[in-house]
Amino acid sequence: MKIRTEEIIGGLVNASLVSYALILNPTIVSGGIDPNLFGALMTTTILVTIIFTIVNGLYANVPFVQSVYMGENAFFAFVMVASLKIPYNDALGVVFWSGIIFFIITIIGLRKRFGQSIPRELSLTWGFAVAVFLLYLALSDAGIFLPSNTGLPTIPGDYKSPTVITFFILAAVIIFLYRYLPQALKGASLIVSIIIALILVPFIFNTSYPSFNFGIADPTNVILKVDFINSWKWAPFILIFLLVELVDVTGTLKALVTIFLLVELVDVTGTLKALVTPFKLKNEEEVIEKVMRVEGVSTAVGALLGQPTVGTYIESAGAVTAGARTGIASIITGLIFIPVLFFAPFLSKLPFSILLWATSPALATVSGFILYKVVQEIDFKNEPASSILLLLTFPGIFSGNLLLAFAIPMASIFGYEYLVKKKLSLASLVVSIIGLIILGLYHY
Repeated sequence: MKIRTEEIIGGLVNASLVSYALILNPTIVSGGIDPNLFGALMTTTILVTIIFTIVNGLYANVPFVQSVYMGENAFFAFVMVASLKIPYNDALGVVFWSGIIFFIITIIGLRKRFGQSIPRELSLTWGFAVAVFLLYLALSDAGIFLPSNTGLPTIPGDYKSPTVITFFILAAVIIFLYRYLPQALKGASLIVSIIIALILVPFIFNTSYPSFNFGIADPTNVILKVDFINSWKWAPFILIFLLVELVDVTGTLKALVTIFLLVELVDVTGTLKALVTPFKLKNEEEVIEKVMRVEGVSTAVGALLGQPTVGTYIESAGAVTAGARTGIASIITGLIFIPVLFFAPFLSKLPFSILLWATSPALATVSGFILYKVVQEIDFKNEPASSILLLLTFPGIFSGNLLLAFAIPMASIFGYEYLVKKKLSLASLVVSIIGLIILGLYHY
């Protein structure tokens, strides 16, 4: 079988565009759970990316990369585990069952109807909250903010330090590359910044590189840690949207399972629609359904490997722009990532603070991309009231708690639609009830 050159180029492009996530995701997740898990989480991040990018190519025949979602990983690590003190095993169970039920909803045909019922303004509000939170993490990791125990810090760091100056230089490099690289390669600026940062480590931190070990970081500390039994007790509430009155952490988990499913339905539907549309396929919805099924399985399997929500990356548009049209590009991308497995032991020997610093320019850029997309989608001129929902995320953002940043707009969406759009929506009413219950569980 002859492989088109465009498919090879598309596979290479996707690999370059998404490679930053292989380092950035384990840094974010381990930062909220346990820095010692970085090596294990990097190994499983790469495994999940390889396996399901190739599965996407073989089953759905599309040039799309799957990896752990940015944003959801911060919510998982910093809200569920770090803030709410939910055991890592139970939090993984939440992700696992949300993936299984998402798969079932897709198979029986309810995904499209349910996903489209969620108010668009709410999905944009969630994106805004996640982006601002990620931006805070990036600036904190870079040393621009100093740590604080009272929510988001307002104490400035030492702007004359080499770490802060280099952060701004690397951010400028990303902007420059993004401005002048070809459209299909713009996202590669993220991995370039990480590589440059790692090269500069000995000079910035006055240290030496650890020895390079040829091997794979042991992933056993994060594999098969899901608590299936406890998680199953709250999984059915996703299907019936009925949350009973609960007073402990288990109740919060029930609410969080619902949030994970809602976020996945909103994010995934929009991303896949944007990626598939350029193909101008007659069976566009069938292709989306196939990728959705892969995403349900990849999220569940990802949880078994210690990871938060796994899904299709919008960066896959790079392969489409390069001319790739089949799953061959995805297979090539997956194969390219195999050698990256052997870098995990080396990176895990670096002090974790250095890893946070090295990935901070890329993390700041990712948050900037999300903010840009959100602001671009909101019509402030014709729908000025949309800013109300964004403002409602501030209590959660400024207290350093994404759960509140998600729940307060959820609780308000029904009233927002009634006051602004003069309509009553059953979907908005259900979402508002869930938001109110989450707030009640959080406080009591």
